[in-house]
Amino acid sequence: MMITKFLRSRRPLAVAAALAVASASLTACGGSDSDDARSSGSATIRALLAAQPATLDPIVGARSAQIVWATMLEPLINTDKDLAPTDTGLVTSWTRTDATTWTFKVRPDIAFSNGEKADAAAVANTITLTRDAAASQLKSYFTNVTAIEAPDATTVVVKTKTPQYNIPDLLTTVYLVPPKYYQEKGSEGFAAAPVGTGPYVWAGANAGRDISVKKNPDYWGTKATNDGITFTWANEAAQRLALIQSKSVDISFDLPPAQASAAKSAGVDVVSTETAMKIIAFLDSTKAPFDDPKLREAAALAIDRDAIVKGIFDGQAVADAGLLNVKPGQQPSRSVTADAARAKELVGSAAPAVQISYPAAQYTNIEEVAQAVGGSLEQAGFKVTYVPLDYGTLVKRIIGRQVPGISIFAGVPNVAVPDYFVSGFLKTKSITGNCPDPKIDELAQQALEQDGAEQAAPIYDQLNTIGVVDKHCYVPLYRQVFNYATAPGVSGVVFGPLNTVDFTKTTR
Repeated sequence: MMITKFLRSRRPLAVAAALAVASASLTACGGSDSDDARSSGSATIRALLAAQPATLDPIVGARSAQIVWATMLEPLINTDKDLAPTDTGLVTSWTRTDATTWTFKVRPDIAFSNGEKADAAAVANTITLTRDAAASQLKSYFTNVTAIEAPDATTVVVKTKTPQYNIPDLLTTVYLVPPKYYQEKGSEGFAAAPVGTGPYVWAGANAGRDISVKKNPDYWGTKATNDGITFTWANEAAQRLALIQSKSVDISFDLPPAQASAAKSAGVDVVSTETAMKIIAFLDSTKAPFDDPKLREAAALAIDRDAIVKGIFDGQAVADAGLLNVKPGQQPSRSVTADAARAKELVGSAAPAVQISYPAAQYTNIEEVAQAVGGSLEQAGFKVTYVPLDYGTLVKRIIGRQVPGISIFAGVPNVAVPDYFVSGFLKTKSITGNCPDPKIDELAQQALEQDGAEQAAPIYDQLNTIGVVDKHCYVPLYRQVFNYATAPGVSGVVFGPLNTVDFTKTTR
């Protein structure tokens, strides 16, 4: 009930304010001449995002920004509709030479848009950066890799300290960067003008306003059917709705349920996709108050994911009680069910203080979700404060172990294997490091040493139980149902469950 009341009290004001902002911003986003541009036959696609990407460097950047950089850069290995690695990308084959050695073949005669060779040496360099760069987002996934070599122009050999079955899967989220250019420019310089092998190339940016890419005429694969894409962003969902309704943009991403319904009622085409992205509340077991196992259990029992989905998302999200069930439709064998009375009993009269940090404007209705989580904790007896942060700042603080209490953010399994969350969140040396436990580290290693995913599945189920059910370090909330709208005549947008977008077939 609390969640529904909170939602009703805030949404009308938020929508009214955002609509006012939208009407004042149409010219900045191209609204004043959008009809002229459409009639002139312009083939540049105008895509509206919910937030400005924090960085376009795939080595250090969160995968939420890949919607932009993946137009210019390509992953080492492509995936099919079932999220399995395929031979259609830059890396065309792989073999497990022995238990700790993988050999990859690189597509020959590929070049970066700046002329550098996209050969085995470039692939080896990118994997090395991913493993060794201090700020690498994927660093924890490659700690078992001991050697990365390029014996010739089309061969890369990766050696691991112990057997690791998922190396090819990991390379599906490693984006190839040009060695010389990246070294010369550094992370910030590269992000200011990315260079890749993809179907589009950098076309410029207006700071804080837009980013543009144009068709790569020398792309090695199937060339884009449009001339390019211009990305703009609007934090307010109502503004994103107003801009698609006014035909000021061609595609408006990340429409919450209310705006998606309004768009449908107005005759706008809306596509809804259940994604693999799930929103999770991370409890830091290394700092007060959640260094107390009893209080972690109380928090886990206080939070009602079903009420959040019903009250905030009108049922247009999928309650998810697991951490390591990475594909849509999967659920864990054991989970935690909300029990407000028991949560209050566990807290008692202590009134422990808890801080809730979350990335403001990064995810659909995230502020309302944070307030709902906090309201549930207050009912259990916690004293709650809120710390909204921009996404980049939150990630830096999490990596620096500077976020006590609860942090709420998305887990995106850009690689559809459970170890992506295990190495990212569960292990002691993970991105979050919020639940250090030697037993977890031991089981994680055992899982990787299996022959394949099927053999590792029971171990991952055990790991899920330890982290979520026994230790209460993680409170999975829901999977995102992602809505995006397209203007009349726009077609060919391909949105995948791992939050990837293929614009190459998009026309208007």
